[in-house]
Amino acid sequence: MKKKLIFVLKIIVLILLFCWIVMVFTDYFRVRQEKSPMFCLSEVEHEYEDGTTYICNGLGYKAIRYSRNCLMASEFGPFLIKERTCGANN
Repeated sequence: MKKKLIFVLKIIVLILLFCWIVMVFTDYFRVRQEKSPMFCLSEVEHEYEDGTTYICNGLGYKAIRYSRNCLMASEFGPFLIKERTCGANN
């Protein structure tokens, strides 16, 4: 009985891990194609004088899209990455 329970728990953990990997790769490839991520837990858009910054926080990762005069780019990485700044006055 105990071996069956451990086996079932292992299968459940593997399924959850597989689903998380699919979510991460889906959002990663969408960001690379300049599309919005699908699996955002929270979305924030910061407005500056020279443009905007869109931040999507996923489950363990973050996607950032810069639409500013000083920076037109997209980033995808772990949830610890920080938003880039354009200068000392922003």
